[in-house]
Amino acid sequence: MEEKKEQLKLTKSRWKLLREHIGRNIINSFQKTNLKKEEEEEEIELILEEANAYNLRKEVKEHAEDLLQNDGILISRIDAYLMAYEEIINE
Repeated sequence: MEEKKEQLKLTKSRWKLLREHIGRNIINSFQKTNLKKEEEEEEIELILEEANAYNLRKEVKEHAEDLLQNDGILISRIDAYLMAYEEIINE
């Protein structure tokens, strides 16, 4: 009987540690996701600032959004803005 109580105590302790570990991993995952989105927004802003040097910020932004709306193309937001920049600047 004493042995079962000890095993139960160890099991509860392991479950507690496991729950804490899983919780931390989930929280860290969300933090990394937010960080990636912030970095992505900074990259897009740099592309738009470069386009603004040619007075084409609005056109690049609109074209990138059109590319993202196209159902036949699956690309990241940064890639869409880079493609739009290249196409608009090189016209």
